[in-house]
Amino acid sequence: MPTFSVVTPSLDQGLFLGECLASVRDAASRANVEVQHIVMDGGSSDGTVEILKNRPDVEWVSAPDRGQTDAINKGLALARGEIVSYLCADDLLEVDSLRLVGEAFSADEKIDVVYGDAFFLEAGWKRRKSAGEFSVSRLRRGNFLFQPAVFWRRRVIERFGNFQAELRFCMDHEYWLRICGDTAWHYIPEPLASSRLHPDAKTWKQLVPAWDEARRMQAVYGIYWRPLRDAWWMRIAGCHFYRIKRNMIAMMARRRSV
Repeated sequence: MPTFSVVTPSLDQGLFLGECLASVRDAASRANVEVQHIVMDGGSSDGTVEILKNRPDVEWVSAPDRGQTDAINKGLALARGEIVSYLCADDLLEVDSLRLVGEAFSADEKIDVVYGDAFFLEAGWKRRKSAGEFSVSRLRRGNFLFQPAVFWRRRVIERFGNFQAELRFCMDHEYWLRICGDTAWHYIPEPLASSRLHPDAKTWKQLVPAWDEARRMQAVYGIYWRPLRDAWWMRIAGCHFYRIKRNMIAMMARRRSV
């Protein structure tokens, strides 16, 4: 089985960090693989450092950075594993993820990227989202990949470089677009990670800027009409739609808990 490096960017995510660290530890134990878990903390003031001090199995740095993407790139520069990924502090690995991913990479040396399905966690509701089979044309129509459930060989970084540090929201989609034309992808139709949706999440708080950044980024790759349409929809109505949707999900969760 290959070795792994998982980078976790974090800033004032102490509420979720412990569960994130435990998920990586449990996935590594289930797969019986070596995992270098690197936490790049941006200088938190919420008790994050105290959590990290009690985890000798985690490598960590706590210092100001230029944002999440910069933190990810700095973490990847420290990676020693054959397989790399990044997992935000409010997300989780599923317990069988590293076993499934490691087996897929071990079975075929030509595979560069392995990805799978994921769960969305919101207000106590866990719902599965399927990624489906890979194709470049699908990726150009929209980012169907769930970032916490994507893993790639370190040789991909050596060929294509790091994430674009100036991007705040769609750095993963840009990276997939950049590498997809000359890499081999493998899909595992199983949930590999869980992505937590909550009011303090960066993208959820800044939907309009996030979709506008995605529009500008995709234009670099010659993708114009769909991102422009989506960005305008988000600016005019989409942000309100998602706000209503979040409120409805929270209301349903409260009813289930009664």
